[in-house]
Amino acid sequence: RTKRLATPAQRIVLLNRDRGCTRPGCTTPGYHTQAHHAVADWNNNGHTNINDLTLACGPDNRAATHGGWTTRKRPDGRTEWHPPPALDTGQTRINNYHHPERYLIPDEGAGNDDGRADSEDEDVP
Repeated sequence: RTKRLATPAQRIVLLNRDRGCTRPGCTTPGYHTQAHHAVADWNNNGHTNINDLTLACGPDNRAATHGGWTTRKRPDGRTEWHPPPALDTGQTRINNYHHPERYLIPDEGAGNDDGRADSEDEDVP
């Protein structure tokens, strides 16, 4: 809680891990993003730990702070974006745009709200 902004070392890790804005549908590359407190906002006693941060472009970062969008970290470390109820149409919660290799493997964290896979997904090799 001593610093609000991500350090240069944290920024390097975020660029390597997230590669770009993590909101679904956003194609903003990592060098045009900001570090976003995904677990708890700084104003709500959030910490600037690397596991609590994610990348978000400026408009999406502000939408998560003042626009009703919320973010959370799944057990697999990926960031989920939840829209406000009026905008929720059942859209995807994860952005795979910057990670095309993820389209080739099943999503281990999908399924229940708690991030566990559905029982029928667990049988798939």
